Amino acid sequence: MSSAKPHPSFDAPSGQAPSINRRHALLAAAAAVLLAAAAFTLIGHAADFGRLQRSAARADRPWLAVCLAGQILSYLGYILAYRDAARASGGPRFGLGVVARVVIFGSGASVLGASVGGLAVDYWALRRTGTGAHTAARRVLALGTIEWTVLSAYACSAAALALITGTPAPLPMAVGWLVIVPACVLGARWCTSPRRVRRFTDPPPAPAQCADRQVHVRVLVRTREHLRAALGDAIAGVLLVRHLLSHPPRYPGATLGYPIYWAADMLTLYAALRAFGAHPNVITMVLAYATSYVISALPLPAGGAGGIEAGISLALHAVGIPLAPALLAAFVYRVFTFWLPIVPALALLPSVHQLRDQLPSIPHSDPDSDVGLDFRWIGDREP
Repeated sequence: MSSAKPHPSFDAPSGQAPSINRRHALLAAAAAVLLAAAAFTLIGHAADFGRLQRSAARADRPWLAVCLAGQILSYLGYILAYRDAARASGGPRFGLGVVARVVIFGSGASVLGASVGGLAVDYWALRRTGTGAHTAARRVLALGTIEWTVLSAYACSAAALALITGTPAPLPMAVGWLVIVPACVLGARWCTSPRRVRRFTDPPPAPAQCADRQVHVRVLVRTREHLRAALGDAIAGVLLVRHLLSHPPRYPGATLGYPIYWAADMLTLYAALRAFGAHPNVITMVLAYATSYVISALPLPAGGAGGIEAGISLALHAVGIPLAPALLAAFVYRVFTFWLPIVPALALLPSVHQLRDQLPSIPHSDPDSDVGLDFRWIGDREP
């Protein structure tokens, strides 16, 4: 469930199905293995390889089954969230089977070096239904916004509980979440206020064509147009989030999907820690998990292999988990969340062309009468 941006080659509904380049896939997998091995070696040296060996030998393997159950549940939550975000106010009404195929393939595609991956596959699926480019981008951005909003709520709650109950936690980590999250919420409310939202979300006026303009002036004008369009899409995505979350009976998947997704993903990490003898405090583990997850938003090579494992290990160690079980748990967690999705993605690969042909026939819902803003970009061709 990567946060990759939509790939430009899938900007048209007639775009070809996502494909996997074998050479790129092998290179990406090799790079991921090398980076992960380097991170394990460096942190393992600090943790003491003898302690790592003893922790691994005493592993409580039944907890690994809980890791797998957590990942299955997290996929279910993501599928529910995606389905409701897609169908809201005039969007395509995907069946659960279609959404499951899109999500599962997207999760493994970024590891395999596919032409698109993660949220980019979500974008491609929306475009194939006839959804306009900007409208599809707004729905995908809404999906990512809900994802991070719920994670931030978990982190902010954990930080507040840590301070209230006196649970030992790094003060900068706790205070950072308590300051940044409310600031982001206030900024989002300000931008989506009915008094100013259309100023941001309406399409920019077409600039007057002038052949006499110098090249650098034309470049600046085009850059300003693209930035304004990107800002409009982002803010419209936030507004769609407000609409989804303010109507939980109408869109229960959008309300419950990501809380399930994050809780189940954190269950995977908790079970991995228990497998190696650690007994984490849930409050501080949530805080460490959310802080380390920020690393996954960075444009790291090879799916963040090595960097994410190191970030999780060090964040867990910062909240009191011994480094040896923290490192082993981080790598087991990544096996279930990063490497294991390759298997179902490969299994679904032969059916991607069938999915491509099926998507244009997906029906669309009626626009909500109380939506407050048409999420379609003027000029986008919609069914």
